[in-house]
Amino acid sequence: MRLFQRFEVWVLLLVGGIVIWWSFQSNTTPVEDGPVAGMNADSPLQLRRCTLERDFGNARLDLEVRYKNTSPRPLSMQPPDVRLINAAGKDVPPFILPVERPASVEAQTTSDIRLRFWLEKADLTGPLTLDIRGQKLEVKNHTPFDLEKLENAKPKLWTKSAWTQ
Repeated sequence: MRLFQRFEVWVLLLVGGIVIWWSFQSNTTPVEDGPVAGMNADSPLQLRRCTLERDFGNARLDLEVRYKNTSPRPLSMQPPDVRLINAAGKDVPPFILPVERPASVEAQTTSDIRLRFWLEKADLTGPLTLDIRGQKLEVKNHTPFDLEKLENAKPKLWTKSAWTQ
């Protein structure tokens, strides 16, 4: 059979192998210990890091949090169990990539996870609160944040809810 002598077949096998390997990777993101690591060590929901990246008039917010799932069932980190609430009390939509599986936390475990949200300029005028099954965490305080002052496609990192320009 001359099928495996063709270059294209080997390329497709290699790409397929990479895609399969990538899809089986853990959906938790390891986070090194930072300034927030010691804070609220007994809290079931802890903020580890916030990364905001401007995309012209909108922004993607990546939240790295530690969550302790005390439920007997695994928790898929999607609405309605996981919500980011703006100052007006409305849910901020999650940022979804079709190739990325939603993070999940197994039953009776604690995991570091990354959650992504798609913010509009108005969402940054007041506080942002993360709600995971009734556990609330302040992500951003009441201080308004001017998205226009953030350079486009340059991520900005915070480890606390007090965001500074």
